[in-house]
Amino acid sequence: MKQLATVILATLALCQSCRTAESVAVIQPKVGTIDLPAKGEFRMWNKITHPSFSVTLVNASATQSCEVYKVSANGNETWIKPSLQAGKTLTLTVPSDGHLFFKNFNDNVLAITYKVAE
Repeated sequence: MKQLATVILATLALCQSCRTAESVAVIQPKVGTIDLPAKGEFRMWNKITHPSFSVTLVNASATQSCEVYKVSANGNETWIKPSLQAGKTLTLTVPSDGHLFFKNFNDNVLAITYKVAE
């Protein structure tokens, strides 16, 4: 009986360690800046297993904006309208196991700051 209890506890511990993340702890760092390449694209949190979470994006540029898409785990892209306009802030929810896709049509690098809600 003692061995059975030990095996059950060991199995539960193993299962617990194999579970997918249930918190945004896998999203690191929680605050940062991304540089969108000139006339380029950038994917953030792509191929990371995570639950859905909220993120606030800040575009401090007075003249440049960019397009933002939410991408689901199965690859469906949803355009955020309006996207991240010059001098504006945008708060959105990243879907579970999804990511954000940015398109910068400007001739210059565009710095975007972000903060993940905890």
